[in-house]
Amino acid sequence: MLDLKDHFIKALEVEPNFSEAHLQLALLYQEEGNHNNVTKHFDLAISSDIEEAEKMEEKGNELIKKFQFQNAKEQFMKSQEKKLHCSTVYLQQSIYFNGLNKIKLAQSALENCIMINPTHSVAHRDLGILLANARQLDDARLHLDKSIDIDYSNSMSHFHLGKVMILMQDFEDAEQHFLSALDINPKFSDCMVEMAQLKLRLKQDKEAKEYYIKAKEITPEVKNSELEKIMD
Repeated sequence: MLDLKDHFIKALEVEPNFSEAHLQLALLYQEEGNHNNVTKHFDLAISSDIEEAEKMEEKGNELIKKFQFQNAKEQFMKSQEKKLHCSTVYLQQSIYFNGLNKIKLAQSALENCIMINPTHSVAHRDLGILLANARQLDDARLHLDKSIDIDYSNSMSHFHLGKVMILMQDFEDAEQHFLSALDINPKFSDCMVEMAQLKLRLKQDKEAKEYYIKAKEITPEVKNSELEKIMD
């Protein structure tokens, strides 16, 4: 009986440009720690998607010249599907590189993802987080704002934008984003800790204590040295 990896390898013997098979193989090899094959199949998935998308667009343009507008539309739609798949590959590739602490490569993959699919909320969020970690705060804010514009229900985007706003000394905006994150995810204990720290910074010890207690009720292992001091 074929395992999953053999199944996708067989599929590629029939269709070498089957990008989804390349993506799945990259993920399977990632689980095995086979980094050479991970890189190889991510790259093949990306190149296959881009090549197929370009072919479909060329075909669509040729059909327009022949006034076959419905057929042209179908080709453009198929091309867009390939581009969206390619953006998914880039996102997975960025997660892989980030896990290896190859931050520049992870950032490049996210930038490519956004270039192909500008409305990818998660890619904007993840790029914003990387930029925030590098203290590129204006750019981080831009991408986290964009992530929220695309998908307001993404609590992680609000959470990380709140953290950026603290670094930018805009405590009021930070609080609003933490509140939005908690409204979306009422059990977001990490956000409660950040809110508690913010309240402590604003000399609002009672509110800080309340948020910290609630965070510890949800996640008992939570511990913050500064906040522990107000628990007495």
